[in-house]
Amino acid sequence: MSFDFQTIIQNLETIFLELGQRHPAEIMVILFLKGGWVLFAIAIARGLWWVYVYNIQGKYFGSVKWALLAIDIPKENLQSIKAVEHIFAALWPFYETRNLIEKYIEGKFQLAFSLEIVSIGGYTQFLIRVPGSHKDIVEAAIYAQYPKAEITEVEDYALRYRNLRFPSEEHDLWGSEFTLMKPSPYLIKTYPSFEDILTQTFADPMASMLEVFGKIGKEEELWLQLVITPIKDGWKKEGYKIINKIIGAKPPSEQKGGALQAALIPLHYVANLFHELIVYGLGYEMGQEITTTKDNGAPNKMLYLTPEEKNAVEGITKKISKIAYQTKLRIVYLGKKGKLVKPRGAGASIGMLQQFSAVDQNSFMPIMKTMTKANYFFVKRRVTAKQNNILRNFRNRSQTGGWGRGFILNTEELASIFHFPVPEAVREGVKRVASKKEAPPIDLPDVIFADEQTESNGRYMNHLHSRSAKAEPPSNLPV
Repeated sequence: MSFDFQTIIQNLETIFLELGQRHPAEIMVILFLKGGWVLFAIAIARGLWWVYVYNIQGKYFGSVKWALLAIDIPKENLQSIKAVEHIFAALWPFYETRNLIEKYIEGKFQLAFSLEIVSIGGYTQFLIRVPGSHKDIVEAAIYAQYPKAEITEVEDYALRYRNLRFPSEEHDLWGSEFTLMKPSPYLIKTYPSFEDILTQTFADPMASMLEVFGKIGKEEELWLQLVITPIKDGWKKEGYKIINKIIGAKPPSEQKGGALQAALIPLHYVANLFHELIVYGLGYEMGQEITTTKDNGAPNKMLYLTPEEKNAVEGITKKISKIAYQTKLRIVYLGKKGKLVKPRGAGASIGMLQQFSAVDQNSFMPIMKTMTKANYFFVKRRVTAKQNNILRNFRNRSQTGGWGRGFILNTEELASIFHFPVPEAVREGVKRVASKKEAPPIDLPDVIFADEQTESNGRYMNHLHSRSAKAEPPSNLPV
């Protein structure tokens, strides 16, 4: 059976010319009756399916009980940021695999944690929102690194605005979601890069963040949210592809004869078996032909990379070496109408994230489609819609609401953004646990201490007197 492509093309041209002479409504009816209804039915079925999935997932999400934990750290916090990285590593095993019944009948899905830094009138608090079933384990992970920390379950501050809708006569809001400028495998600037190797001093990135939160006025609020969902290591494949592209190495699937070699594996096996039968069975060894392999040059250009490319490869390698979370980053600046100072809240919020930028690696940038700003057409209506959307997604700690599914950060990157500050970075507005002074035991004999103190003071005074006494000159000094 042969195909005459010229005839097929001519027939298609005739069909399109006939349809072009008809009314658009007639064209739609003809296409629908000629088989277009199949595509229409598939589209309708797919839409109904996703409506069903979202419905059962919404019911499951509504049945989950949540706990919002306020974490107060001691003033004498001597732990490094590595301790917070250990906390995130301890939370990652909450990743759960779901079977088909759990996914599509019960509506279960992977729950997320929410890391939040909140400033209400300049008073800053660190918060973690967790499922109620995980509360004890999360507290244990924090106490393991900060034994003197105080963890308190508090009411959700965002629920105070559950009924707030824009446009509002009393409140105003600026907000935005953030994403990475480059693909997720590229590393942002992390906390080891903030240490000066020469002076051994650490410039805590939390210091500048606390400055921004501490400058918020009394009738203003600034919220930062990181919704993190543990994920498997499938995302690392993209990192290996980027590395291979930078260094010029071909992945195994793209090497010469890759697909052909895989198809010929059974034939190679039969040929080797036949060769062994002749050699060991008949005692005859066939002569081997000396072959020379063609030099294809260096397998990659690793030795010829620029410093920026080397840094990128090292950063990607470092990032994919650790476990990671799917992340959504949101910032909301909320307050009374007429009281918001956009440079203080919005501009400073974007600026504090720029300290994690690295030109040759990755950086954060706001998603303009979610930022409460619009130009040219229907400005007020579009800004109002964006304000309602981001406030709702922030309040619900949505994993998918907004723009896309977010990006990927490993434990080191998360700890760089959300960690408890070192003592030098603490402002007065940050809630801290006061150091506890332990009283001495009540059964200690005070007399012994008094006698010992008197004797010690006497020895000390005699020592001072002996040092201050004028010594006589040696007898053999020349006159």
